[in-house]
Amino acid sequence: MAKVIKKTTTTKKTPATKVVKKTAPTKVNKTVIETKPVVQNEVNWKLVKFVNKNIQISPRKLRLLVDEVRKFSPQEALNRVRFINTKSARILVQALKNVIADAKDNFNLDTNSLKFDTIKADEATKIKRMDKSHGSHFARGLIQKRHSRLVIIIKGVKK
Repeated sequence: MAKVIKKTTTTKKTPATKVVKKTAPTKVNKTVIETKPVVQNEVNWKLVKFVNKNIQISPRKLRLLVDEVRKFSPQEALNRVRFINTKSARILVQALKNVIADAKDNFNLDTNSLKFDTIKADEATKIKRMDKSHGSHFARGLIQKRHSRLVIIIKGVKK
């Protein structure tokens, strides 16, 4: 019978603050005074990812809206896109609602600190069909139904 050995590993957690010593000697009455160590707080960003791999809309149509939204915060982008009457806007509203709720509920991130890390609309699979009315040759008689892949990554700070 084989012997079962359990391996356990421990990891040391490093603190979120880093101590940096800055010694800037200044002369006051010919005596040297050294400054105290300065503590710099590092912001720990948490990333939340949303991916929809198969959206039935052309990537070009979705990219038009994604490029405009990229410069805003996710909450502001949701408020702006909500009033646009296009299919790409309806898709983007649903995705933004989903990723903001995920960041808030599952990762305990502050909704005011959320920012877009990445938002992109790429090309996904195409459905190709032959249609005789578009021509008899393969290149001309081919209908392509384009699909999109939407990737949204937002970052935020814990509450």
